[in-house]
Amino acid sequence: MNVRTASTLIASVATLLCGCATTHDKYDWGSYDHSLYVYYKDPATAGDLLQGLDALIKNADSTKAVVPPGIYAEYGYLLLQQGKSKEAVGAFQQEETRWPESKVFMDRMIQVASSRTATTSTQEP
Repeated sequence: MNVRTASTLIASVATLLCGCATTHDKYDWGSYDHSLYVYYKDPATAGDLLQGLDALIKNADSTKAVVPPGIYAEYGYLLLQQGKSKEAVGAFQQEETRWPESKVFMDRMIQVASSRTATTSTQEP
């Protein structure tokens, strides 16, 4: 085997080994994917998904980890479905703050949630 063939073989093996190396995920998604799947199959489990998202957020906050993109938005949407408009606005604002690329969508969701808050407060005796 000549030097050129050997160096090419070594470089190829090194490249393959680097590709097989385990990487750490940037975000901790917890059991989000399974919880979301269960929720889609049975929307009555929305409370379980809400609790799971809350736990995921609190865990990330306590460990100084980054909350994955879309988690605050999903959490806010579930809160909004339960009539907790003020809390939903807070979650949407968190999503917008942490993920600025979501600003347009989150501004719209904040507007929707705020209008529900205004409607609810005007209807109360």
